[in-house]
Amino acid sequence: MDAKFYEIGEVTIVEVSGRIEPDQNKPFRDVCERRLKDRKVVFCLDQLSFTASANITTFFESISVIPEARVVGLKQDFYRLLELKGISMRTFETISEAITPDNLLSLKKD
Repeated sequence: MDAKFYEIGEVTIVEVSGRIEPDQNKPFRDVCERRLKDRKVVFCLDQLSFTASANITTFFESISVIPEARVVGLKQDFYRLLELKGISMRTFETISEAITPDNLLSLKKD
């Protein structure tokens, strides 16, 4: 798995591509907890390849520690797995849609 980070205004965009390998789960969770937890984050997953469901589940559990997380480009296989595991994510079709002013208002911190 490869992850690229950049900023659009006050939102951190994380483009994730490739396959998630088991040894990447802990480092990814550490980044989510230490670097991204208090940020507004949009994860772009359209280039993420399906791997073992345990790896994907752990990946999405890591994202879910970020209260202000959004997901873009989620493939149908991932939707089904999340539904089976009971993991809820705010999903959008495009980055533009995820960071529109109306959607960012719902990300606003109190």
